[in-house]
Amino acid sequence: MSQIRIYHRLESPTQTPAIAQLQKKSMELWGSPPHNTYQSDIPKVKAYEGSLPKRARGIEFTTDIEPDSGTPPGKGVCWSNLQKGVRIAEKEDGRTYAIIKVLTLVNHQL
Repeated sequence: MSQIRIYHRLESPTQTPAIAQLQKKSMELWGSPPHNTYQSDIPKVKAYEGSLPKRARGIEFTTDIEPDSGTPPGKGVCWSNLQKGVRIAEKEDGRTYAIIKVLTLVNHQL
C-alpha cells in the first residue's frame, strides 16, 4: 500500500494562482514534458517533497501515488506514466499531460 506524503509546488509562470484554483477544484495536478536540464518527451507532474517553505506562495498537497524512482536528491520528484495511478490525456491545445489525483490541496497565497 502506498504511503501518503506531503509535496509542494512554488508559484511560478506555470504554477499561477489561477491554475492553483483549478487544481483545488479538480483535485488533480497536470504536468507537461520537462523543458529544462532534464528535457524529455514524457509528460510528468513535477513537485518538491515536504511542506511549502514559510512565506512562500504556491500549493501544498498530499497524494498516495508513489513518485517515479531515481530522482536526484534535491531536484524534486515527478510522476510519469511509468507509475500506477498516473493517467495521460491530451488537451485541446494538442499537448499531452500526465495527471495525478491529490487527496488534499492547500493554496497558499500571501
